[in-house]
Amino acid sequence: MPSKLEQFTSEVGFPIGCIGITQNNEVVLGGGGGAGRSGVKNKLAVYTIEKTGLKSVSELVLSSSEDAPTSLALHPKEKVLATSINASKAQIEKGENNNCRLFELKKKSIKAGKSTQSVCSTSDYDYQRCSAFDPSGKLLAGGSTNGTLSVIQYPQLVPAFPFIEASDEINDVDFNLSGKWLAVTTDKELKVISAKDGSVVQTIDNPHTAKGTSAVFRFAKFGRSKGSKEFTALQTRIELKDVLYTVLNTRSRKQAYIAMWDTNKWERLVTRPVCNSAITTFALSKSGRLLAFATASLQICICDAHTLRVLMRIHNAHGFAITVLAFDAEEKCLISGSADETCQVIVIPDKWPSATDAVVQFAVANLQAIIVVLVLMLGVLVSLALRN
Repeated sequence: MPSKLEQFTSEVGFPIGCIGITQNNEVVLGGGGGAGRSGVKNKLAVYTIEKTGLKSVSELVLSSSEDAPTSLALHPKEKVLATSINASKAQIEKGENNNCRLFELKKKSIKAGKSTQSVCSTSDYDYQRCSAFDPSGKLLAGGSTNGTLSVIQYPQLVPAFPFIEASDEINDVDFNLSGKWLAVTTDKELKVISAKDGSVVQTIDNPHTAKGTSAVFRFAKFGRSKGSKEFTALQTRIELKDVLYTVLNTRSRKQAYIAMWDTNKWERLVTRPVCNSAITTFALSKSGRLLAFATASLQICICDAHTLRVLMRIHNAHGFAITVLAFDAEEKCLISGSADETCQVIVIPDKWPSATDAVVQFAVANLQAIIVVLVLMLGVLVSLALRN
């Protein structure tokens, strides 16, 4: 692993709840203090990535009587973002919650557009946790904490098919590269459905590690890479765009794993332990070459998406919960956001060390500790020899 990476901290002034990267590589953040009198404003804000951090371009202060933005998706072809913002408690209780809202990103401003309802609930505790556009930009999916899955046509903002009620809170939604499938993740099961009519393509339930330890699904993302990869243990080669990544947290929250699935045969290809803490947020780079995750222990890691080898770990990356991660469009940096009202810009090196280089770097960095262990072992061996 690199001994030290360049990283810069930027204060944004509000707790960050969601993130997106535009086509021209600007960072869009959403968040705030929520409904009430906390004094922390609810905002949508746009930044450019500079050499020393983020620079503000524009921001829109939202109503303090409504919730902060809880999920965000950027249109793949237009300068439009879709975000979920719950209406006031009184409006929600009346069933009038046009939470799914469109905004146009102007050069120096953010302009509000059309809205519709995508959370079927009269409780202000329920909100939309995740959002995603399909690659064509014609469909917008949203998953909510009450289990509502919405798939809405853009720009009409009408349902593509009737909303689906999942068995549990929805943790993640993601379209595959062709836009034909949508992965919907809950703790207990992962469903892949047809983006055309909502029919079920595949269900993966009973989440567990390779050793059989009970776990929960936290995220699922389809591969985006070109080319193919050989999985020698299974004697199979598959296209990387046909891979599905799933994040598993053990129920004890003391370990987390990433698994790769073959979506042609629906077989698990490999499962790798990646950290000793629950994964709280997960991101895949635009090319599908890198993936990143943050943990409950405030660690950020970057992995090789093709091998799941951990390339980098940053400990204590933020002072409070890490809520969002995103790679920039050029894959030159990773941006993290937190409830501590800061963003980190982590510069990605041009070249990662090989597995052998990583072992050598670890040995050099921990040479003193290794010598101490060897001396202690030698002492034990000498003591045993004298006794004999």
